[in-house]
Parts: sequence; structure tokens; C-alpha cells
Amino acid sequence: MPMIDYRCPDCGRDDERFYHSRGTALASIECTGFKQAAPRYEEIEREVPQPDGTVLIEKERVELAPVLEPCTGTALQRVSLPGELWARPARGFADITVLTYPDWDSRSDDFKRSHERYYVPGRNYETEPGMQPVVMNSMADYNRFIKKANEDITSRMRDHRYMHEEYWKQRRKALREDVNARIGPSRSHPLVAFLRRAMQARSDRKSARRYGKPLDAHFHSQLLEFNQGNMQDFCAEDTGWKSQRAK
Repeated sequence: MPMIDYRCPDCGRDDERFYHSRGTALASIECTGFKQAAPRYEEIEREVPQPDGTVLIEKERVELAPVLEPCTGTALQRVSLPGELWARPARGFADITVLTYPDWDSRSDDFKRSHERYYVPGRNYETEPGMQPVVMNSMADYNRFIKKANEDITSRMRDHRYMHEEYWKQRRKALREDVNARIGPSRSHPLVAFLRRAMQARSDRKSARRYGKPLDAHFHSQLLEFNQGNMQDFCAEDTGWKSQRAK
């Protein structure tokens, strides 16, 4: 079913109509828009007292606020711009390309620290030196790849967090030993010992909360599956897609 565009030359309103075929489309239709009415004016008289006791009457022509009125023109069919839109079935899954290093495991640690294993290009035809494309043409392939990529990136994040945690654990240990040496057993009052244990326990709880959070890389390539709110579902019976809103 083609959608034919119409435009009214009087008010500039655009309209669309669906027809079973282009041959049944009307060349012109009645415009349903509004246009600004002709300018209206009003004369205002004002009395201005004069020094000799007389009154001078001044007249001023003021333009009134514009008014919209129904357009009585005819909207003509647009045959050049922008072209007719046709109702088509929903397009299937388009190919997605992700670049990766095939020899990542054999790369040096310095290379891994300065590079990312996966790269999502802006266009499927883009390339990077030393990287190979991984083409996915179905939702199942996409889900398997995303799961593998998230596991790999999350593992690297876990190793980095472990080294960070061990560093600050040794820093806290050295600081506690220094404080205990400064206080000494001769000045170890029960209240001081209680405060020292309370501060250490608070520091341990903060560290546990900081390094005990779950890790998730959230690696994805911005597919239409991320559908939230009241947006229209990207699904259709002829493609077999099911509506799955992100929760």
C-alpha cells in the first residue's frame, strides 16, 4: 500500500493518504489545515489635554493579534519529493561485526594492558591492524559471543581488583603495625585498645563492601533488543521475532 504525500500551496500543510495502488490515488485533496487570516487593525482615540485648556484627540492604528482560520485551499500530490513510502515486512537480523585479536592469549602483558581484546566498529566494513572480524548473523550467535566476551572482560576486571585489594591490604597492615608500635604495651589503655579495634573493624567493613561487589562488564553492541518504556516493539509475525522488553 503506497503512501502518497500532499502539500497545500496556500498554508504549506503536508498530508499523507494510503491507497491500494498508485493508480487509485487522487491528484488533489481538500486541505484540512489552518492558515493565518489577513491582518486586522483597530483605530484607538486618545485625548491629550493641552496647556490652554483644550483637548487634542489623537488617533492611532493598532494591529490586532493574528487569528487562524480554516484553510479552504486544495492540497496537490507531491510527485518528486520525497517519494512514496511503501509498507514492507520487518527486516530480519542484519549482520553484526566485532573485531578481535585471534592471538590474544599469546600476546605480552604490556600489550594486553594497553589494548582491548574486542572492538565494535562503527561500520561493518571497518578494519584494525592485527584484528580479525567476527560476523554474527543471528541472535543466537550474538548472545553466545556477548556471553564469552563478558566472561573474558569480567575475568580481567577481577584480576585487576584482586591486585588493587592486595595492595591496600598491605598498606593497612603496615599502618596498623606502625600505630601499635607507637602506642606500645606500656601505654595500652583499655579504652585506647577498644578504639583501635573499632577503627580497624570499620576499615575492614569498608574494604569488604568495596571489593565484594559483583562484577559485570556489560559488553554489548547496542542492538534493538534494549527496548524499555512505552516504545513500540520491534517485532512482527512474519519475522518470528518476539517482544522482550528489557527489565
